[in-house]
Amino acid sequence: MAQSLVELTSLLAASHAGDLSAQIFAYLAKHGRLTLPSLAAHADVPARRARTALSSLVETGLVQYTAAEGTAPAFYTASWAAAYNIARHSNVVRLVTERHGIQAGGVVKNILSLGYARVGELAEAYGLEPGSKRDSGVESGNTVVGIKGTVNGATHHKVSGSQHVNSEAELHVILVTLLQSGILVKIGRRTFVPVSDLQDQVEEAVISDQFPDRKVTGPKKQAAFSIAVRQLKRKWQVEDAFSETHDLNSKGTIKRPGQHFTAPNKRVKLNGAVTNGNHATEDDSSVKLSSELTVRVDFTRCTIGLRSLRLQNTAKRLLGPITSAVYGALLHSVEAKIRILHTEVNELQDEDDDPDDFLPVAHIREIAEYLDPDIELAEALGSEEDKGKHVQNGPSTAKRKGQVNGHQEGEDHPGEELGRIANGFSSYRDSAKRFEHIEAHLRLLEEHSKTFCKYTRPGKTPKGWRVPFAALSKSLLDEELDATVAARYGKVPLRLARLLRDRGKLEEKAVAAIAMMRIKDVRSVMGEMQHQGLVDVQEVPKEGQRQPSKNLYLWYFDTQRVQALVLQQTYKAMARTLQRVQVEKEDYRAIIEKAERSDIRGQESEKLEQSERVQLRKWREIEERLLTQVARLDDVVSVLRDFSGTDITMGN
Repeated sequence: MAQSLVELTSLLAASHAGDLSAQIFAYLAKHGRLTLPSLAAHADVPARRARTALSSLVETGLVQYTAAEGTAPAFYTASWAAAYNIARHSNVVRLVTERHGIQAGGVVKNILSLGYARVGELAEAYGLEPGSKRDSGVESGNTVVGIKGTVNGATHHKVSGSQHVNSEAELHVILVTLLQSGILVKIGRRTFVPVSDLQDQVEEAVISDQFPDRKVTGPKKQAAFSIAVRQLKRKWQVEDAFSETHDLNSKGTIKRPGQHFTAPNKRVKLNGAVTNGNHATEDDSSVKLSSELTVRVDFTRCTIGLRSLRLQNTAKRLLGPITSAVYGALLHSVEAKIRILHTEVNELQDEDDDPDDFLPVAHIREIAEYLDPDIELAEALGSEEDKGKHVQNGPSTAKRKGQVNGHQEGEDHPGEELGRIANGFSSYRDSAKRFEHIEAHLRLLEEHSKTFCKYTRPGKTPKGWRVPFAALSKSLLDEELDATVAARYGKVPLRLARLLRDRGKLEEKAVAAIAMMRIKDVRSVMGEMQHQGLVDVQEVPKEGQRQPSKNLYLWYFDTQRVQALVLQQTYKAMARTLQRVQVEKEDYRAIIEKAERSDIRGQESEKLEQSERVQLRKWREIEERLLTQVARLDDVVSVLRDFSGTDITMGN
């Protein structure tokens, strides 16, 4: 692990779990997996204290362990991915709040601070069931947001009353919706086992059951072995996943993902024998989870949501808010169908297959389900003549014969039955016109130079709209690298870097000719960029004697190397910002400790003097600015490392 990442994750672990736990985590991160006696001996920590710290780290997910059968000792491994995800807590809470409401954001924030939580413990901590709330670690919604000095919650202000969960039924509705959307996942018996050990267990189980001779050599056996391993992994994932059949005891209806809990239900999913039209309100006790169900936040699913949010913001900047709202609905509908990682998709592909064929498809009706019915889609399309022109840019009339608004004949078409409602529009004519407007906006997105989405034509794949995530992630990566180069080194280095990235390896004279610059200016800029690690030069000899004066020197821009360089620099910047938080905190330690006293917390305006309130406000403003900067740097890390799906270790 890189030193900058070790330093960053150790600081995050210290802010989340304490100094002793951070010391144990840092030692595990540097030296790999260890047993408890070895860890206590090498880290010079008493075994009792090391055991306590490990228990806390396992509970918060920062350390994973492997316990062999019998009397063999358990081996502990630092989960640097879980430690880094502490820096992403504020972005995850923001994502959940935007999609599911402020109450759901508060619930997710509390679960993030605890690592994982039982449903019954959450209900008790919110005061919805008889029980003690002491040391629960849960913010009830009536106190100050944020955990002292951590990045759990980038803002520090009083919570409004609407953030508080008012009933047990409301809490269960929130949890069920978050479980269905994938934001929360159920804790299984394999949750705390490292991924490498799980892979070994899967392979060993497959070999024991299907290959008694323990030989998997040869093309046929290797192919059968890979298929069996994937099938067993899927089986284990299904066993550990949330199931409405086994984990949800409900006789009524539930709210669909993406809906705010304070708003009335627009369209409730069919659940059991209850038809559409019934609504699950805060007082409805039909949705019930087991009190023993334990849940945690799935950062893989949250990263997918953050990628969609970033793409939607890009579309908003280029095409306007209404078209970006349609794009956000498309992304949201596609997210629900993303179930496997990028590497597993690549494993299922043949060499001749188009990767886009494996992307999920969303139909117009599904997109309309996630789109706010109050948005006037026609406003951004111009005149009535322009609206028709946009719609006609799709498949020709002959090709569209047998379709109505992008739907095949025989498909479940809105408005065919009396009483069927499409996203709040009861009239067939209204829903058909709305689908036309949605399709017009999707055409605008498809025709843009970035190709935000694609319409699948008749062929092997089903008809609908796809999002080319690989190409868009690369576009976001190039934009982020360009912004970094421009901000640090100026426009001329950015111009040359983009030229080399687009054209490949070029000689100095060719670079000067294409960039329309003097050779000595190009040589000066290139030398400085090479010193900073942005570009490099390859020496190609013209003859066997390899005389330097007769060699060719080709300049090139290595995107992957620059990506890794900027990523490490971003880690270091995040670590320095967190250290600055601790330095600034020392200047306000007296007032912070006084404000955190149990008899004062939440009543600062009444029990603190004017000068003390001013000091406390200054500290909170400083901390908010610094932690907001950490959240912004995390956005950079997401683009550089996570959105492309190439670094799968962060998804575990």
